[in-house]
Amino acid sequence: MNFLSAYKADRLIEQLMSEEDIYSPAAEKATAKLKKLGAGAIPRLTDALAGADKKHTMVLVDILSELADSKNLEQFIPGLSDGDQRVVSGTAWALSSSSRLAPSAVLKLLDADDISTPAVLEVVNTHKDRLSVPALLSKAYDLEPNEQAVLFRMIGSIIREEQVPDLLARLTGKDPMVRIHIIDLLARFNRQDVAAALEAQLKSNNKMIRQSALTALGRMDGASNIKLISSLLRDTDIDVQNKAVDVVVRLNHPETIKYLIPALQDENEYSRRAAVEVLNEIGTPDSIKDLLQAVRDADWWVRARDADALADIGGPRVVSAVM
Repeated sequence: MNFLSAYKADRLIEQLMSEEDIYSPAAEKATAKLKKLGAGAIPRLTDALAGADKKHTMVLVDILSELADSKNLEQFIPGLSDGDQRVVSGTAWALSSSSRLAPSAVLKLLDADDISTPAVLEVVNTHKDRLSVPALLSKAYDLEPNEQAVLFRMIGSIIREEQVPDLLARLTGKDPMVRIHIIDLLARFNRQDVAAALEAQLKSNNKMIRQSALTALGRMDGASNIKLISSLLRDTDIDVQNKAVDVVVRLNHPETIKYLIPALQDENEYSRRAAVEVLNEIGTPDSIKDLLQAVRDADWWVRARDADALADIGGPRVVSAVM
């Protein structure tokens, strides 16, 4: 912006800010002239946001939103990295209100250095319906966990079943938080391929991924690998064990009982407790008797451990069946 144009912009902004009534002829005239100055006025307008009251902020944002387009987007970046939150918020508001920004240009803002990522995500959110899910997903890997959560909430509001293959392909990525968010998205789609992919995540070394996969499977009807799911009753993490109890009970698979035996005979007290808690919920007198028959040939100390667990934690049905 040359000196003369900068001088004109400053004078017009000063005139606009001095008007108490933003709809007065003088204010509207100054507004129109600022819009005619074009992109060169953007730096002066964003600077003016710092000292503007609420009503003048609205006018400045309106001017900025009309000036904003994909070609001059870089001129808004200083406003998004300003130390004054009013400047950052006003700039984001203007970009969110613009209808002349290409989706690809909006996403490029996330690549800029030293900007307010939360403010940029606000802009992205208003334009999300014009953005593709793969394009949004590609940006998730460079964000902080809190920012990733915001981005995935956006994705969740626009995700469609045709994007499932892309989500499945990303389940093998290295970023555990991204995988957890993808697992949560996939749980919306009650499909066999999704259930199989989530069951595979139960073998992850990351306990948060195992727990997230269990939670997702608990929301679906397609989970079928009850042997694998029941094995998490013996997980090394107590939260994963507790989640496994909930999921196994919810699924109530007809072959559940026989897969409780390893947990019931585990040296870990919490695993034995988890197995009996499942029995309390879905066990029948006949199925519990079948379980007892299955453990009868174990070593005496194993049988004693089983009996202690059943006696200490077992509910009325369990105790009745044992008796």
